[in-house]
Amino acid sequence: MHSSHRILFNTLAMYLKTIVTICVGLFTTRYVLEALGVDDFGIFGLVGSIIGLLSFLNSTMAGATQRFLSYHRKQWNLNSVFTTSVILHFIIGIAVVVLLEIGGFLFLEKLNINSERMAIAYFIFHCVVAITFFAIVSTPAQALINANEDMYFLAIISVIEVFVKLGIAFFLFITPYDRLGTYAVTMMILAISMRFVQNLFCKIRYPKVIFSRKTIDKTLTMQMLVFSWWNFFESICSIFRIQGLPIIVNLFFGTALNAVLGLASQVTANVSTFSMSLKLASEPQITSGMADKNWERTRILGVSSCKFQFFLVSLLGIPLILNIDYVLLLWLKQVPEYLAIFCVLAVINEIVICGSRGLDSLIVARGYIRGYKITIGLCNLIMLLIAYILLRMGYLPYAIYTGILIGLVLGNISRIYFAKHHTGLSVFYYLNEMAKVLSVVLITALCTWLAISQLSTLNSQLSTLILSTSLSSALMLSGFWLALNAKEREFAKGLLEKARGRICSKKQ
Repeated sequence: MHSSHRILFNTLAMYLKTIVTICVGLFTTRYVLEALGVDDFGIFGLVGSIIGLLSFLNSTMAGATQRFLSYHRKQWNLNSVFTTSVILHFIIGIAVVVLLEIGGFLFLEKLNINSERMAIAYFIFHCVVAITFFAIVSTPAQALINANEDMYFLAIISVIEVFVKLGIAFFLFITPYDRLGTYAVTMMILAISMRFVQNLFCKIRYPKVIFSRKTIDKTLTMQMLVFSWWNFFESICSIFRIQGLPIIVNLFFGTALNAVLGLASQVTANVSTFSMSLKLASEPQITSGMADKNWERTRILGVSSCKFQFFLVSLLGIPLILNIDYVLLLWLKQVPEYLAIFCVLAVINEIVICGSRGLDSLIVARGYIRGYKITIGLCNLIMLLIAYILLRMGYLPYAIYTGILIGLVLGNISRIYFAKHHTGLSVFYYLNEMAKVLSVVLITALCTWLAISQLSTLNSQLSTLILSTSLSSALMLSGFWLALNAKEREFAKGLLEKARGRICSKKQ
């Protein structure tokens, strides 16, 4: 399969998965919130927020391993890469479990949790630690799937997983045991089962890629160790930021607002899934391009990835922001205070980071990441520090997103700098291409807002949602076509002609 068509196939597979998981996931969250109640939901969101971090940590670590697997896929030492990654992640898994279990007691004692629910909070923590270990040691398998671009399998197991989570939500209403404890146990069993299926798929699909101590290459091991260390450093800083925000909110406002932050984070995660799907689909091609020394194509692909990610998140984010109150009411029935503004600010921040996320793949594929990872890690810590200072000064809870926004902007600037320094990216080319997409997004948002403001006589909020979604989608799609450069238009036309040819051949 041609590389461009491979990217399209994988992107479509991940998008279909995303649509299903978002639709089903929204109902799952609604029923879990109803079954647990706001306080217990907040406790799980606070203590069990490591589960959310695991997907982030796991994808980050898998990205590091995937870089070496994609880079060495055409070479003889693929087994060396896989064996080394298995050993490294097993060591990391043991170390993380020890650190979590030692620090967990100190961590939980400092939280603002009702003393009657403290025992169940400890139980949840131990379940999360078990999930953490299996997630880390399964990272090489996920990286192997990504490197071989078998995204359809990841899409299939994700869809299965989200439907099982919906079943768990319904089960909470009938369980005779503590609902919060039951939820923690079932989520642990599900996570471990999915990791087992993933590893089994790798053994069947890639029988030549095996773990063997005879294939260990000391030079390669040191390269992967250094690369993984700087990648892990950035991940730890990101975890401090992601985990630190709920803790800061808890210290100032209690578990009820933790539930609000958790819901807003889920909305952001659903929106970002579209951009992350494209990033995941394009990363192997970017890394392979670097390995083949096809610099120009790789740089173009990195910038195009930024443009498409920015476009996709804005396409979903504009109507969501303009209709946030109604959407939340449909989703939750009873909308907690501050949730609407939390969601709006979180979506805006997600749009901002998408403007440079494709450059991350470009820089990591090149391999020179020490300075880059240190800088991005510090940007994450700056977010946390600014958020704490603002709340300490007495600002309202949503002020935390100001700190996040400042850190994201600094991160975007850093990615541009390192992409130029390490990959030869033309800053003018990047800014010119992104300015086209930004203009489309701003014009679309303004026109859509003016349209629904003039038609405020519509009594139906559903009509307003449909109108704003249709109008913004039409404006975005037409404007984005104009924002494509010549090579991107040629690629899009080729895909359309190929799709048209397949349809005609089937009819005949």
